[in-house]
Amino acid sequence: MPPTTPLSQVITLWVHKAFASLRKTIRSNLALFLSTLLAAPLDPTLSDLARRTPLPTLAQSRLNRLWRFLHHPTLQNPWALTEALLPLLARRFPKDRPLPLIVDWTFAEDGRHQALVAALPLKGRALVVAFALHPLPPFPSQNRVEEEFLHRLGRAVQDLGYTPLFLLDRGFDRVSLMRKLQGWGMGFLIRLRQNREVEPRGGKRLPLKEGYRRVVHPLREEVRLFGHGGEEVEVTLLVYPGGREPWYLAYSGPFGGKPPYGWRMWIEEGFRDLKGQGFGLDRHRLRTGASLRGWLWLLALGMALLILLGARLQGREWLPRLLAHPERQSLFRLGRIALAQGPPPWREAVVEELIRLLQELGGGK
Repeated sequence: MPPTTPLSQVITLWVHKAFASLRKTIRSNLALFLSTLLAAPLDPTLSDLARRTPLPTLAQSRLNRLWRFLHHPTLQNPWALTEALLPLLARRFPKDRPLPLIVDWTFAEDGRHQALVAALPLKGRALVVAFALHPLPPFPSQNRVEEEFLHRLGRAVQDLGYTPLFLLDRGFDRVSLMRKLQGWGMGFLIRLRQNREVEPRGGKRLPLKEGYRRVVHPLREEVRLFGHGGEEVEVTLLVYPGGREPWYLAYSGPFGGKPPYGWRMWIEEGFRDLKGQGFGLDRHRLRTGASLRGWLWLLALGMALLILLGARLQGREWLPRLLAHPERQSLFRLGRIALAQGPPPWREAVVEELIRLLQELGGGK
């Protein structure tokens, strides 16, 4: 049986505090498997995780316990993760500005499910705070699934005293959705399709690709967008020069003004870890929605901690001796490799940094 470590003890204390609303047995199992996941080698399988779990039982018994945990009703409710994790991570953002949330779909490995994921952006990476797993295609309809998800998440953000600002790609380019978000008091920055019809103030109605074909400098205008069935919505149109075509963005901000230019790249880059990288989802051969949902629950929590750890490790003078070109590594990979592969005494320094991170999160910083 692998021994317990000071890190696992600190993780246990943190889990019991951060997830106090959960039953004690669930918190104990969550701390157990989260500790194992964080300390596991790169790209582990579920069997690897089970073997490394510090339990006085046979490997198969540990694997069975892990499977039962992933299928527990608590892990089948992704909003239980949001309820605990969102307040801890949102504190890192000021309340006098909108809280940015990247939202996008990512396909599951079984080819039969997809997850709608929401995350807080951090230096080109995504701190997942909410997800919903659905079959392909999502029922009753993808539009309704997205609207219900955004409404519930937005209300959770508002209950914390923040104003949500959803960053969405072209798949969310719907006038009906924009109108609903405005009605709920929620902001958005949505990338528009080039054939979306737009009418500037005092101008005529044209598709974006005709009215804004050549853009040399960033452009900002108050416009009216048109959708199906005569629907329309007033937004701020932001146009940025691009490669093959300009970037067309619809912005509706609760505090007015102009969003930072870098926000547009979060839409493209925010989910690189979850889409095919991360802990190696494709190696786990999860075949059912229940298995995928439970694993995503545990995965999102572990990835958030490693991304935060990577952010704290940036610039440390000993990092180049631990891994090559640390300045080129993503925050997730930086935290992951440093914790999993670093030789003493640098691994001890990484563990101490993670312990301090957990103590700060538990303390509400």
